[in-house]
Amino acid sequence: MRRSGLIKGIVLIFAFIGLLSVLSVTYLTVTYKNNLGSLVSLTLLIKNNALEPVETPVLFEGAMRGMVNALEDPYSAYLDRRQFEDLNIKLRASFGGIGIVVGADEENRFRVVSPMKGTPAYREGIKSGDIILRINGESTRGLTLDDAVEMMRGEPGTQVHIGVYRESDGQEYDYKITREIINVPSVDSELLPGTPRIGYLHLLQFTNTSPQEMEKALNQLHKEKAQGLILDLRDNPGGDFEAVLKIADLFLDEGAIVKVADHRGKEVVHEAHPGALELPVVVLVNQGSASSSEILAGALQDHRIAPLVGEKTFGKGLVQTVYPLVGGDALKLTTDKYFTPRGTDINQIGIVPDYSVPSDGRDEDPQLKRAREILVSKITK
Repeated sequence: MRRSGLIKGIVLIFAFIGLLSVLSVTYLTVTYKNNLGSLVSLTLLIKNNALEPVETPVLFEGAMRGMVNALEDPYSAYLDRRQFEDLNIKLRASFGGIGIVVGADEENRFRVVSPMKGTPAYREGIKSGDIILRINGESTRGLTLDDAVEMMRGEPGTQVHIGVYRESDGQEYDYKITREIINVPSVDSELLPGTPRIGYLHLLQFTNTSPQEMEKALNQLHKEKAQGLILDLRDNPGGDFEAVLKIADLFLDEGAIVKVADHRGKEVVHEAHPGALELPVVVLVNQGSASSSEILAGALQDHRIAPLVGEKTFGKGLVQTVYPLVGGDALKLTTDKYFTPRGTDINQIGIVPDYSVPSDGRDEDPQLKRAREILVSKITK
């Protein structure tokens, strides 16, 4: 009897799923019959009359890419298998390319968020804020952000030509850059010379391993008896959302880390857990601090855990969700907008530091110097 009841239950579940599928198809057919009819007609016309033959799967992929492009969102993209694999590689902080991180500004231009230190792009002289005009001679107009990134990546030893416009001097520059394997560590830390004993922790990006690297670095600075900490988020383009929540939790004892709202206005508040770092902290930011960096900086600023020193941040207050698709492809879709704990919307605005200190572009680091002065005054109070 139990087995009979189980089978009956399974049959009912599949019948219900089948009914939902039929209803969904019926709804779409009735509601969008003209559009669906045009799509079918378009497919048949191309298949039967196009001069160059094209496979049906290629047409379907083009249609799916077109739907995503219709959003006019530079951060949403249809990812084929290779692009999806590249995204996963990036989150593991190991990939082939030139070491340049790119974001889209309010005019949908591809602007350099930061050249990663020690990479080919950094050595050749590409700078934060540069606007990418051409890749291998092709204009970037009409490209998606992910298409542009894909074009700049490639096999180590191959070259890519990048044309940029630099607003600071109104000049265009062309670079011929040889790709390398980019292995960028998440964290760089040291105890600065002098007294009091100040720890310096540079968080380069947010990857899957960043929280563990941060904990290890903080434990080491604790062993070295650091009395305060400078957290450097300059030129950090962001990355894994879960990573920033775990890292922020290291600094916050309670309260909201970030508020996230979807298109329906439904809000989710990510909270910190008890137990936090018991050291005075100062945070460094600049125009290359984006996305997850702004989540962390905004949380520490709003909770008055740490003042921000430097320049206004990039202003990317959007969250992308990646949905794997059948066959190894994926959809990267902007699904949420985030707000700082106090409810501040920073998208395309950025976060204004508590102490505004411009970079002078020389070997000296006035931002780090000012951060140290502020931290010393907190320690010696």
